[in-house]
Amino acid sequence: MADHATTTADLVSELVNAPIKVIDRLFEDYRATTAAGEGPKSREFNQIVQEHVQGLLSKPGALEQIPVLGNSSSHLTRIKCGSLVRFRCMVQDPSYGEELHLTVAQLVNSSTGETKQVFSHYTDADQVLEEGWEVDYSSPDNVFTEREVAYCVSIPGQNEWAQLSAPAAALEDALGKLNIGAQSTGARSDLPRVDEKKYPLHGCEHSAALVKFHTPGRVPKVASTVDVVGIYELCHGPKEQGDSEDASDKGRWPCIHAILFTDVTADTLVSGLPRPAASEHIDRRNMALAHLSSVLGGDDLAAHFLLLHLLSKTVAVQDVKVGKFSLNLVGFPLSSKDQASAGTFALSNPATRWISCVLAQLVPRCVEIPFELKTVNSSTFLPSAESGDLQAGVLQLAVDTEIICDETCLHEGTLDDRGLRNLQALQTVILDQTLTYVYPYQPINLATNLRVLVLSNGKSIMENDCDLYLNESSVAFLARIDDESAASFKPLDPMHTEQIRQYLELARHMEFSVPTDVSNDISDEYAALRREAHEKGEPMMTQDDLSLIVTVARLVSISKSEPELSSASWKEALALETRRGERNTQAKAARAVASANPPK
Repeated sequence: MADHATTTADLVSELVNAPIKVIDRLFEDYRATTAAGEGPKSREFNQIVQEHVQGLLSKPGALEQIPVLGNSSSHLTRIKCGSLVRFRCMVQDPSYGEELHLTVAQLVNSSTGETKQVFSHYTDADQVLEEGWEVDYSSPDNVFTEREVAYCVSIPGQNEWAQLSAPAAALEDALGKLNIGAQSTGARSDLPRVDEKKYPLHGCEHSAALVKFHTPGRVPKVASTVDVVGIYELCHGPKEQGDSEDASDKGRWPCIHAILFTDVTADTLVSGLPRPAASEHIDRRNMALAHLSSVLGGDDLAAHFLLLHLLSKTVAVQDVKVGKFSLNLVGFPLSSKDQASAGTFALSNPATRWISCVLAQLVPRCVEIPFELKTVNSSTFLPSAESGDLQAGVLQLAVDTEIICDETCLHEGTLDDRGLRNLQALQTVILDQTLTYVYPYQPINLATNLRVLVLSNGKSIMENDCDLYLNESSVAFLARIDDESAASFKPLDPMHTEQIRQYLELARHMEFSVPTDVSNDISDEYAALRREAHEKGEPMMTQDDLSLIVTVARLVSISKSEPELSSASWKEALALETRRGERNTQAKAARAVASANPPK
């Protein structure tokens, strides 16, 4: 048993450090079993390689031995070209096109006339040929295949807990953290290149790579998230304006030849826990509500609506988008001009940063957008390919990203044309869940799935699906939060935090439907409520009101892990909406009185 364990460990180590050597050996074995006169089938052998790699990496602890491309490009110098690497990434630009690649090359010995074949599917490196051997480019036995190339970036806003864990740091890494050595300060001139304009959050640390997918037709779509395992190389990248004709100037782009890639799912994000039984969902729902209520100063109603927001997901039902639930929480203290982090994507108001820290512990990715004039006016929110290459916009984000908008730092000033276009783009995402990709001749609108939470002092300048005024105790609680208390934020204990994370991910992605009988009951009740309001001379419920209550009811059911909308959840949604309406009416009246009678 010990010998087998050692052999497995050696095989994994060889795969990580010399994957091409492993693949060459597999190819020799494959050719030995191929019938005489029958050429190699690249697709068939590619499947053999994938199954072999997947089998080895399924061994306990094997994945953890693979170097990781994280959220910084500075560590790329520690990754050896030709080794296996992992990259959890977002597809920023899938349109780098197809490459025709010599997958199986026929070699001929110029002295003896002997021939043999070599496999070069997962590398762009030139074959190192023994003396006397050369590639016979005219041979009919050469096999060419197509592969598709995409520009991928580390997932914008990916929180630390949702990132891949890297192997234990080497001594040089530890020394680097201590700033020991001549290369520990200043810019690194030997780093592989990345295109800063292709990352949505300009100025933020990130990694990027050209990922080459050797399975035509299976390239992930733009803004999708994938875990890639492949062979790392440095390759020639796209020529940029200002590059010289010297190929060395265009080289040294990080490149990954993908052997395996999978979508990032709830199980990959929170994989250490068994799936909860149905009876546990209510307990976890109550745990999440209690936690959110505590960080909102005891506002139970706000906690309910914030939980529903975190569970929301936009889905298409018969060409209609349902499930989106942008939320505006009103009552946060204003940020002073001095506090505003001008031109950066980071919240400076301690109260809004407090909420951002809370959510960062619970959801995989958060992006902060302060409505500070310099930031809004100087940024580009829409992705654009007007220059011929798709440059990222702030809103080109991965599916299920939580966008936290801080409106408390919006002070007097002027929004220029770009700023207005940016806010209009955000408004379109909120209302339609659509993002425009600006191409030279024809803009393309693509469906997205982003949750938007707006934190403001008064009602937001943006139109949201739902707005809720915080109660007085919550407003007072948030007003007491300062930089010191925000910095000392302490999350729940790790086990409860992971349980809430898993609960949110599983509930958000569960299948859901509305039974016909419940739908009919809702229609009847809607008609009855309108009739009753008409008889009393009160405002009647509109279709928009009904749509919002149905969305709330849908999310209430999902929060209880109900795969179908129940009558009980519909009644609960009606009660929540009634409380919200009463709260907002009272808050607006109180603010009107306070505005009419300012303190002397």
